[in-house]
Amino acid sequence: MNNQLAEDILEALTDESDLSLVSFDNQVAGTDSVPDAAIRSSTALWFETKTSRDAVDRAQLDNHLQALNEDAAELQRLLVLTPDGRCPDEVAVVDDERIVWTNFDMLIDTIETVLERDVGTVEASMSVPTEREAFLLRELSRFLYDEDLVSGKADRVLVVAARKAWPEYQEHGLYFCQPNRSFKPVSHLAFYTDGEIKTAVPEVMDAIESIELTENTVRNHADLSETQREQLLAAVTQFQEDGSERHGETEKVIFLDDDIEIDRPVTNNKTASDSNRTVAFVQGHRYVSFSTLQTNPEYTTELEGDE
Repeated sequence: MNNQLAEDILEALTDESDLSLVSFDNQVAGTDSVPDAAIRSSTALWFETKTSRDAVDRAQLDNHLQALNEDAAELQRLLVLTPDGRCPDEVAVVDDERIVWTNFDMLIDTIETVLERDVGTVEASMSVPTEREAFLLRELSRFLYDEDLVSGKADRVLVVAARKAWPEYQEHGLYFCQPNRSFKPVSHLAFYTDGEIKTAVPEVMDAIESIELTENTVRNHADLSETQREQLLAAVTQFQEDGSERHGETEKVIFLDDDIEIDRPVTNNKTASDSNRTVAFVQGHRYVSFSTLQTNPEYTTELEGDE
């Protein structure tokens, strides 16, 4: 991964705005000299990673900080990365500004933000991942999900922008999106379109990360169960008959099962802070609390803060 992209991710995790891993400078002013160039680093970023919850050891942290005293770097940080849902007490009680706690949820959020960058929209100072870097980041996300290092699946609902997805779900019971799209683990999926979250909240059963939506590919795909194969074949056949742009495309497919119906659609009442202009509650996708959604909120503002 390129150095700028790594810095962007680490800045988000450490809450630092000017983290510099390595600098490359030309015509550096020295003492009575001006060398042509210099490669240097002024940051010592140490990591302590736990893959089990409630596993942080206070004595170990103290030892790390003591050893870090010997490092001559101008900026020193000990980043404690854990799967805990909140900052462990063993970290919170340490009176040392060099220690920073974060969890794998934050890492996943940062990766998703980086993957959504587009060359035409990001600031000049931001790095856009190459195809290879995007692949590596998606694989890292998938690994973190598979290892159960991300919290909150049981109470997390994926809400998707659904102008096309809502009628497709109603007809086929499936959700289609770009291949290998990375999502947090969720129990359910909801659809946002027409300025509201629809009442149907199906359960997420399974997913195929990438499949070409043609009859031949679906019939011969080894990772599909027979039930999934029949369901997806019916959708592909319908796409072909309707002349839909989905037919022949490579997509990610999420298999859904009817589960709950909330009492009413959740109306979007979110407005821009500087005007009365309504702002879409979902742009791409976002997450809300399943338990909060089940209380049948009237407005989307009642769901904010649940991600």
